[in-house]
This record gives sequence, C-alpha cells and structure tokens, in this order.
Amino acid sequence: MQIHLVTNLFPPDVLGGYELLAQDVVAGLNVLGHAVTVITTGCSPSKGEVARILRLGRPFGAPARRDRLRHLVAGVRNRRALERFLDDRPKPDAVLFMSMRRLGLEPARVYAKRRVPMVFTVNDDWPCAYVAQAGPGLRGRVGRWIDEAPWSPHTWQGFSPRRVVYLSESVRTEVAQSGAPFPRGIVCAQGVDMRAFARRPFRPVGSAPRLLFVGRLHPSKAPDLAIDALASLRGRGVPATLTLAGAPVTEKYGAELRARAELAGIADHVRWLGYVERKSLPGVYAEHDVFLYPLRGDFEAQGLTYMEAMAVGVPVVGYPRGGARELLADEPVLVRTETCDGDGFGCAIEALIRDDAAQRALVDAAYGWLRQHASLDRYVDTLASELAEAAREAPGP
Repeated sequence: MQIHLVTNLFPPDVLGGYELLAQDVVAGLNVLGHAVTVITTGCSPSKGEVARILRLGRPFGAPARRDRLRHLVAGVRNRRALERFLDDRPKPDAVLFMSMRRLGLEPARVYAKRRVPMVFTVNDDWPCAYVAQAGPGLRGRVGRWIDEAPWSPHTWQGFSPRRVVYLSESVRTEVAQSGAPFPRGIVCAQGVDMRAFARRPFRPVGSAPRLLFVGRLHPSKAPDLAIDALASLRGRGVPATLTLAGAPVTEKYGAELRARAELAGIADHVRWLGYVERKSLPGVYAEHDVFLYPLRGDFEAQGLTYMEAMAVGVPVVGYPRGGARELLADEPVLVRTETCDGDGFGCAIEALIRDDAAQRALVDAAYGWLRQHASLDRYVDTLASELAEAAREAPGP
C-alpha cells in the first residue's frame, strides 16, 4: 500500500519516545512492503520520503495553552501546504496519524475531504487538546461559541475518527472522559525492537550495583527519586553508583537535580550522560546492573525504557503507574517497590542483590513476556492490519 504518516515531530526532531516510535513504525511498514511518506514539521528541508511542510501552532518548549487563535492560523497554513502537496501526488491508500499535538486538526480534515481512509494512534492524551471547553463567565461562553462554530477546524466539531489504536486502556479511558468523539477502537502496546536491543548473557547484580535511569529528565519521570534511591543505598553501606541518561526538560530543572545529589553527598557517584543517541542506548543498558523506573503522578501512557532494559536483560526495579501498571498487572517481570521514594527503591534493590536465583528468574520472565506481549513487530503488524482494513472499507472515489 501507499501510506502517508502524519505526525507533529519526526527525527531528527525528538522530544522523547513518541518520535522514535514513529520512525520505528515507518521502518516496520517498509519491511512489510508498504511505501510510506511522512508528513511532518521541522526546520530542516524535506528529504526522501519525509516532507516537512507543516507548522506547529506553538513550538514545544513554550507553555501549552488553549491556543484557539494559533490553531486557527496554523490550520489555514497547514491546509494550504498539504493540499498543494497532495495535488501533485497520487492519492494514498490510507493515512496513519501518530500525534497531532500542537499541530492542529486541519491535516486530518484535508484527508477526510479527499476520502482517504484514516487510522489514528493514541499513545498519550493528545486528542484531549482539541475538545471544546467552556470556562467561567462571558469569556467562557464566547470560547465555547468559537469552539463549536461550524467554521471551527481547531476542535473535533463535525469530525469523528473511525479507526483508533490506543496504547493502553488508561489512555483510552482518558480520551473518553475528555469528551473527544473517538470510538473504543483497539488497545495494543507499542513494544520494543528486540533486534536493536539484543539480550546480553545473564550477569548477577554484584555488591556494588551500577544503577541506571533512562528518559527525559522531567518531574513526571521522577529522576529525583533515582538520586534518592542511590542516597538510600549508600546510606545502608551499599557502594552503588547511578547513571542518568537523558536531557533535562529545562536548564533550571537539571541544576536542581545536580543540587539534590550534592546536598545528599553523593554527587561523586552520579554520572550524567545527557541526551543519548538511540543507537547507543543498548550499550548503555548492557553496562549497568539495575534499571530504575520511578514515576510521579497517576497518568503514564505506557512507557518504553523499562521494556528496553528488559530486552537487554537488565533487572528492573520500579513503581509502575497508569498504562504501565495496567500492562504489567501481576506479571513477575520486575521488582515492585513498596513505596515510590528513595527508601522504597533502596530496600527493593538491596533485597535483589542478595538473591542471584531471583535475578535470573526475573530476567528470564521479563524477556519471555516481551516476546509474547510487547514486541515492536506486534505493534507494527496491528497498525498495518488496521490500515488495510480501513482501505478495504473505504468508499470509492
């Protein structure tokens, strides 16, 4: 099939795992024999099958708001750019929307007008940003009127997706509760590329464990708890070290984390890698003994880094929430901490160190679970199937 994939960001523009997943999906669909053209944003010129013709309503890094005017303006601009692009090319068999956050909904309306079959992936709560909302007072009533007017392409007004693949039940529930007109669709975990993240030989966790945290250094990911876990272990006499791989969301937050390590007296035992290229991540996982997966807040779409650690064969100690908790359920694939704080992680890690047999059982169970339930191949196959079904059900031109 000839497939278009529309997303707000695409590598080398990367905020986190979402953009890397989009790249993986393109590669996976190519392997299955589909031709994929990516429609996205970015300052770099279009290259090959990646057309950077769209614009964001508000750049990432700027605070998200109810950007009615910005989405209206971006919508007009994106509609014109996309229509010119499509006029010069054959009609695709189907289009896959990965994320429309800060991009606006006009691209979806353009494809709908041209009767191109559509499939939406929902890997976080991005559809909620385009739900009509009413605030208090006169301003709220005016806002509601603008949101629900027939000429308001910045909300879901008059638009209802038919085929949706959710990352988790938690995400599906979040979207339904927001009032977005999405169907129940299907739920499929995104999974990890087990060829890229190859399993290492089993290696018992030693008495001086090398701890690892991977991810964007953002308060919701709780890297501060990883620092607290190291402080707890060293306070118990366990000579652990910690590596944090990921860029801070702001310079200020990065400085706060470093100050936290200094205050705890463990700064000399913390290594800061900053942003790490994806191709280098498997090696980073493989050289460490324990992966830490702390979270803050109840909403987590699913998460991916703990899966990458499991694929490599690194024991995971975590406190899963949201989609991660739902996906893992009672699976014996990680050590669950009693509490989501430094001492909780410290206790769990110290107990794990003392039991080589438990470590091996944990690593084996995690790897088997990944192969069966959370591989990237399974996710790509699901998307390909949904795109094929959408194309078959589409009415004629």
